[in-house]
Amino acid sequence: MNLIDKYIAEVGKHLPRKNRADIEAEIRSTLEDMLEERKQAHGTLDDAAVIELLKEYGAPRKVAESYVGPRYLIGPRMYPFFEMIIRIVFAVVVGATLLGLGIGLFESNMTGPEFLKTIWNSAVSLLGGLMSAFGGIALSFAILERFLPTTEFEKEMEDWDPKELASEPDPDRVSLGEQITTIFFSVLFLIVLNLYPGWIGFGFFSEGEWVFISPLLTEAFFSYLPWINILTVLQIGFAVYLLRQRAWNLTSRIANILLELANIALAVTMLRGPALVSLTPERLAGTPLAESAEFFAKGANLLPTLVLGIVIIVSSIEVAQAIYRLWKSRPSSPYPVIK
Repeated sequence: MNLIDKYIAEVGKHLPRKNRADIEAEIRSTLEDMLEERKQAHGTLDDAAVIELLKEYGAPRKVAESYVGPRYLIGPRMYPFFEMIIRIVFAVVVGATLLGLGIGLFESNMTGPEFLKTIWNSAVSLLGGLMSAFGGIALSFAILERFLPTTEFEKEMEDWDPKELASEPDPDRVSLGEQITTIFFSVLFLIVLNLYPGWIGFGFFSEGEWVFISPLLTEAFFSYLPWINILTVLQIGFAVYLLRQRAWNLTSRIANILLELANIALAVTMLRGPALVSLTPERLAGTPLAESAEFFAKGANLLPTLVLGIVIIVSSIEVAQAIYRLWKSRPSSPYPVIK
């Protein structure tokens, strides 16, 4: 195998399989034409001349990238959102771990070795949680990287005007970060509720060991799960639609109002229904939290009410804002005012 063949084979290692043969044939044709031109100009060419030609043509990996572009798991367009989500999720994981550790240390009397063992177990648990969270987020954004339309991101950069810095934010412009965050957490929400509901529980450290009480959610909660899934999937689809549209319009604002009203209706129904959490003082018996079991049980059972209340308030604000923007964007009357 001569140098040209070896060079093309090396370039081919960095090319996608479906286009490899065509690109290799194109590179071979180009190199042979260049060699023929030099041969006519200088006569017979030796290996040194071929090496010089290949050196000028470029390193194999660089040549391959000129055809397929750089390949990465999470590219520049998605990385700022990836970093933002990482910070949010890491803060939640660290906060939850420290809370569990604090409860365990507060409720138990530990000697020096037990205290150090608890701290060590907490650190190991935290590291595992951070690694799992990072892997899940990276996988989610790798999927988004390949399915969200690249042209929309490129168009945004090409159409950017410095005058935008001095102007007021466009109320009809869709926030990329907000919609991508919505998609990510909605997908995560669906995965946990439908595949890993046992992850939803109450945990703390006791005598150097992590104690996790699960499941917390009642059968009444899971009776609402089909409706929760439907609304969450609709929310994901709506976020994808907004990412493609790049701007709010009459249709999207009405759809947003309907989605938020549906969220309010479901939240009110869940509030008026049976208990959604089943943490009782009896389940905490025999744990370091036994003396404060009633306090923790009441807090856990109050949490769904607090969350659903927040959902109702936030959705109501969203509906009010959407109606206000619809009212402001209404067309003025085409008829002249007669005085």
